[in-house]
Amino acid sequence: MVTSAFRGGRGRRAGAAAVPKAEVAYKLIDLGTAVALTDVGEDENDSHASLMTVTQLEFAGTPAYSPPESFIDAKTVSFCSDVWSLAASIFHLVAGRLPFEVSSVAAAASIIADMSKHTPDIRDCVSEEKRATISQAFAQVIARGLEKDMSKRYQTVDDMASDLYGCLVSRGEGVYTAFISYRVSSEKFHAHLLYQLLNNTVTPAGNRVIVYLDAKRLVKGEDWEQGFALGLLNSLVVVPLVSKGMLEPLLELQGTDSDRQDNVLKELIIMQTLMEEASEGRGTTLRSLFPILVGAPYDEGHASYPYTGNLFAQGSPAIVKHLSRLASPPTAAAVANFLESRGLPGGEEARARSVAQVVQELFSVQA
Repeated sequence: MVTSAFRGGRGRRAGAAAVPKAEVAYKLIDLGTAVALTDVGEDENDSHASLMTVTQLEFAGTPAYSPPESFIDAKTVSFCSDVWSLAASIFHLVAGRLPFEVSSVAAAASIIADMSKHTPDIRDCVSEEKRATISQAFAQVIARGLEKDMSKRYQTVDDMASDLYGCLVSRGEGVYTAFISYRVSSEKFHAHLLYQLLNNTVTPAGNRVIVYLDAKRLVKGEDWEQGFALGLLNSLVVVPLVSKGMLEPLLELQGTDSDRQDNVLKELIIMQTLMEEASEGRGTTLRSLFPILVGAPYDEGHASYPYTGNLFAQGSPAIVKHLSRLASPPTAAAVANFLESRGLPGGEEARARSVAQVVQELFSVQA
């Protein structure tokens, strides 16, 4: 790809000094696909050698941006090899240097392809001033993109782009399209399937769908509530997965101080509180609550296998009938603290919301 860049100005403002006539410089952007016409890259004193695309020793590419597998066995190069090159480019843009400083194909093969030499943390390759602006989440995205073990690297650029978008959300520069709420013990499979079906798809209006699923979004070492708050408070739509398995643990809550704190109930109360605030015109990101009712799967051999059954025909109405008409103090208090600590209204109302009321309001959305 050939492009031109203008040097100097084109005109003259009143009172301004004359500027020289613009000069045109043509630049070749190879995007890693062009190769040099002559052998380059073996001069150890050539600072640009690592940035040139070469063909040598059955290798074709730009050494500094090439993944380990391109030096070890070119037959194993795949889509996630492009992920490495993209991550290396982002590393270079942010840090002002390459993750591995190599000056030739041979040097790259001995350093990048050496699986015992780990990729440096991008935060250790920048000034102290810049280091403070790099989040742990961003550093981990780059680290995973530059993972030498292909099986541990992002398998697609879409997956990497999705996590990079999460970094924008944490900076207040983006929102998630949907937040999936589920109970791990009963809807884990459904939640992951829904994530795979929705994430990175494009709506008819041309908008990219970015989904928050805690198992995919939580940064290693990050507090669950911190990640949960980031996702829920920055999502346009919340999608609770409701099943018999999700409801049954709520039967244990009797509205006493000895109740255990239930995280699913906590999520539901927060969602409903945020929706009430939105309906009254108070500023929240959340715009819609869309429960998905999940029935239990039919047994193998049944005529309807492998589909799921009707949630309401599998005992759920009886469960709802027996839910406590009282608020569960530990969970209600946790919700109120969550809202108040973030300057959000609705804490007192949340304390009074009964377990049965929460579930009945959830079903009413689907009525």
